[in-house]
Amino acid sequence: MGETKNYAVAIGGSNIDILAAPKNKIISQDSNTAEISLSPGGVVRNISENLSLLKSKCHLISAFGKDEFGNYIKSRTISSGVSLKHSLTISSDNTSSYLSVNDLKGEMSIAFNDTKILNNITPNFLSTKYSLINNSSAIIIDANLQDEALEYVFKNFKNNYIFADPVSLSKSKKLKKYIKSINVLKPNLDEAIILYNLNTKDNYFTEELSNELNKKNEGKLLISLGHKGVISFHNKEIKKYKINKLSVKNSNGAGDALMAGLVHGHLKDWSWDYTVKFAISMASIATQSTETVNPKINQKNVINFLKENFENG
Repeated sequence: MGETKNYAVAIGGSNIDILAAPKNKIISQDSNTAEISLSPGGVVRNISENLSLLKSKCHLISAFGKDEFGNYIKSRTISSGVSLKHSLTISSDNTSSYLSVNDLKGEMSIAFNDTKILNNITPNFLSTKYSLINNSSAIIIDANLQDEALEYVFKNFKNNYIFADPVSLSKSKKLKKYIKSINVLKPNLDEAIILYNLNTKDNYFTEELSNELNKKNEGKLLISLGHKGVISFHNKEIKKYKINKLSVKNSNGAGDALMAGLVHGHLKDWSWDYTVKFAISMASIATQSTETVNPKINQKNVINFLKENFENG
């Protein structure tokens, strides 16, 4: 398999993740006993750190507050090997934050975010990073970005390979008009239904999705189904991948690890099928840590997991 190409550029959110993992069934309108933890987060920041753990070079373009959370996130991100020299530090805004309350299975029950500092990632600012972005082998964006920033990326880097993460159901709508410009899109099931105007989640879902994608001549799509696996679309073929169910400590970083696996496979020139298996393996390993990015991730561990869970590698 080929050597890693040049580098990726990730543009989007960096948060402090606050996770509440309850000890017992949640009682509404009451104070619940929980294990509460802090870790660096943010969709593209998480993807960047995962890529760095895989030894893929990545530049992160994000915004941080001049506060303790910002200092903590930057320190952790830099120590993982991600370059932050093209990111912003803003003294007038707080670092982005993300608060998640999990259920007893480790799955997100409800979450809140405050990412307004990303309003500072403007087209004017991104224009100062044109050469860095244009010379990259992969551009990674998330829907935390403002509409103007997304428009700048899609308008000015039409010949680059773009990965996009919808982030959430409400934010995914920002990407709808750019779908044909996205090389790899990674929504969950609900986001895919919104993005492709689908009507069903039942047994006819894959047939309806296939018809819609073939009409639009889409690139590559990977729909996350959580612990049920993923649905892949590539070269007019829909395929479902499953994996052995694992006990989950925290599912919050799984989707970001999944995307990092897709980007890493692209940088390594791997086949789409192998890349998808690698990405699913990444996501599975991510769920085995209370941290949003599992520090035990490396290419060797992921490949070993892949071999153990997928026949013929």
